[in-house]
Amino acid sequence: MKNNIVELPSEYEEMLNRLETQITELFSEIHYYQALLTEKENTIIRLTTENRYLKAKAENVSSELTPPPTPPQQLAPPSPLSETSYTPPPPPQQLHPPSYPNKESYTPPPTPPQQLNPPTYLNQEASTTSMILPLTEPPTPPSEDTRVNKRVCPECGAMGFAIKEVDDRTRIISYNPQRIYAKKKVCTKCRKEWY
Repeated sequence: MKNNIVELPSEYEEMLNRLETQITELFSEIHYYQALLTEKENTIIRLTTENRYLKAKAENVSSELTPPPTPPQQLAPPSPLSETSYTPPPPPQQLHPPSYPNKESYTPPPTPPQQLNPPTYLNQEASTTSMILPLTEPPTPPSEDTRVNKRVCPECGAMGFAIKEVDDRTRIISYNPQRIYAKKKVCTKCRKEWY
């Protein structure tokens, strides 16, 4: 039975080894992103519960700060003032600043778990792309004057509709689902052909 097995050339073995390493790298990426996703979901859940807690606490504090409305006092009719019976009005009551929760009762939120380190080749790609892609202005569209006509014959200089695009039957691009041929340009004036 072992004699029936045909040994693969070394090129195929190298290709298989490369593909296997790529598969293992991709699986490690998948596991990394799955762990990152669960970590973010846990952070979202923790923040929503903390948000609900703080909203409830804020409602309690605001209800404590607003005193209940007092009924209006009956106004006595003004009495005629005489110089001897004048009494100054009572001094206004001093307002006490609102009381805030003390620092001892505050409990900080739990610390988030440490970030997982991505695979090293991802960091290398990110650093190279940041070096390659500097921030630049978007390119401006070309004006009408700078437009170059793509249909120009290199032999006689004919332009526009004098140039036709035809199939090059010597160059087949695809067989399936039907034959697709490469295109070539032909000048109708001098019969020059080019790609």
